[in-house]
Amino acid sequence: DAVLASMLLKPVPVRALQSARFDNGEGVDVDAVSRVYVKTTKDRVLTPEQQENMIKRWPPCEVMTLETDHSPFFSAPNHLVSLLLKAASSDYCH
Repeated sequence: DAVLASMLLKPVPVRALQSARFDNGEGVDVDAVSRVYVKTTKDRVLTPEQQENMIKRWPPCEVMTLETDHSPFFSAPNHLVSLLLKAASSDYCH
């Protein structure tokens, strides 16, 4: 599965991510949605400083940490699923 998925991966549109805006112009309150950030400590795509800046720029209700690279869905899928299930629980971040 990991080999097939890695063959299907495409380059990330960096410019689109850098210019992303969270206001659709219709007054929708995007902060009304609870969110978590999954920090990957061995990431070689986003440095720890870049991840911290992202967290400070748009603070989540919780920061979860994985001792993985940028692709925990390959390197630690069970641990990632565990964190996502925890984040998705009805009483988490409320």
